[in-house]
Amino acid sequence: MQLYVDQKKVQDQKKVQDQKEVNVQKEVLEGSSVRLRCSAKTLCSFPPPTLTWSSTPRIPLSESSRREELISDLNFTATHRQHRVTFTCTITYQLQDQNKTAQDNMTVHVLYAPKISPSSSCTRTDVTLCFCEADGNPSPELEWHLSGRPVTNSSNTSISEERLSSTGLRSAITLHQSLTHTSTLQCFSRNSHGNASQLFQLPSSVARARHI
Repeated sequence: MQLYVDQKKVQDQKKVQDQKEVNVQKEVLEGSSVRLRCSAKTLCSFPPPTLTWSSTPRIPLSESSRREELISDLNFTATHRQHRVTFTCTITYQLQDQNKTAQDNMTVHVLYAPKISPSSSCTRTDVTLCFCEADGNPSPELEWHLSGRPVTNSSNTSISEERLSSTGLRSAITLHQSLTHTSTLQCFSRNSHGNASQLFQLPSSVARARHI
């Protein structure tokens, strides 16, 4: 199996080749046009072999044949959802009264800018507790800003991080200090391919119960 990558959509460099061919597993950038090619020899084989792909229900295929070779191309635009997805091409030969099959695998490694999870949020009891989750490849860094200034561990704030996966990171911040109506909290995530941020709506202080 061969992997072809078209980086033109994601690189603003006129001298970069439209396509480059690699014969081993390579990392591709999100937004790149990817073509996986599977081929089988047809010489001395009747009927000709068949080529099928796995894990590709929504990806269009194109097939072509030559006198001595059958080729099947799998074309798609790389997204973060295809990171570490293994594509399998199965070649089936019909030999007299039995079928003989062979398989070839290709695992795609996609590089992509951070994406902050919509589940990131804040809650308040006696303190304000906020969570920020980000996913990116390579795994991103997370940083908190309170009213426009970077926040670190101190007597008023505590920050902890948890690795969720090889590409995911979760950060929690606890604010012990009192907040005003003008206070803003923002989570910044970045890696070598880009950055993302989310502005949090800070919950107001919990009203105390009234004694009757």
